[in-house]
Amino acid sequence: MRKFIFLILLIPAFMMGPGNLSAADLKDGFFDLAWKTNLSALEGFRKISEDSTVSYYINPKRAYKIGDVKVMDVAYGSYNNQFFAVYIYIHSIDVFAQLRRYTNGKYGLPRIKIVNMGQPGQQRIYQWKHKDAKIKLKIYQNQEPMKMAFYYTPLSSHVNEAQLEAFQENNRRRFFPLDTTQRQQAEEMRDFMRF
Repeated sequence: MRKFIFLILLIPAFMMGPGNLSAADLKDGFFDLAWKTNLSALEGFRKISEDSTVSYYINPKRAYKIGDVKVMDVAYGSYNNQFFAVYIYIHSIDVFAQLRRYTNGKYGLPRIKIVNMGQPGQQRIYQWKHKDAKIKLKIYQNQEPMKMAFYYTPLSSHVNEAQLEAFQENNRRRFFPLDTTQRQQAEEMRDFMRF
């Protein structure tokens, strides 16, 4: 009888095992990608830009599910060859709203910051903190795309986030710092991988 009860108690533990990853625990990484990982050493990651000690990568083969939203338009930041940031481009206000609700549910109410208030380039930034991670969700008043970013703060504190964001804003292409040919190749690869 004791063995039977013990087995019944073990079944839920096996069912909750490591197979179901989520962004809820950002302490160790973003989903299965550990913070501080050297992205250039991983299969499928391709460097698309470099600015001093910061490099940006894409991997068209990777897709994530945050809440009920499937996310594919992702760029990764690396500081001194250590993974520290994720940038997700959002192309629909409905998806933005779903991600905001999900993040509110997981991490509580955000701190809200409004930049350039009353101007055409006004943006609203929602910010959450969770363990060693900072989450930002940005929306512009009259512009697209919207963006969600995850930062590993022990490394991002070494990088001037304002400098990073200014660099990204000045290069607001779909996979930001790609030239026309590289962007077309990346989009073709991503579209091919969506089949």
